[in-house]
Amino acid sequence: MLSWKLETGWQFSYLGAVLLVGAIAFTIWRNRVRRQSLHRREDGMYIWIEWYGGERCSPIDPSSPGGAWDSDGDGDGGD
Repeated sequence: MLSWKLETGWQFSYLGAVLLVGAIAFTIWRNRVRRQSLHRREDGMYIWIEWYGGERCSPIDPSSPGGAWDSDGDGDGGD
């Protein structure tokens, strides 16, 4: 987004800024859709709707540590 070149000095990339703002807005919107649709069935399974409209389920709360939404990078299917 912001770079330095010896010849021109500081350069600001509008495309980079737009892409960054878009990525942040998408992440906020995706998490909002998930949290608003999260509910628990009678059998104890947690059900939620993903941003693309698909339904997902988990036996544990997906928003808890180690849940399906946990993105700590341990390779267990988090974001």
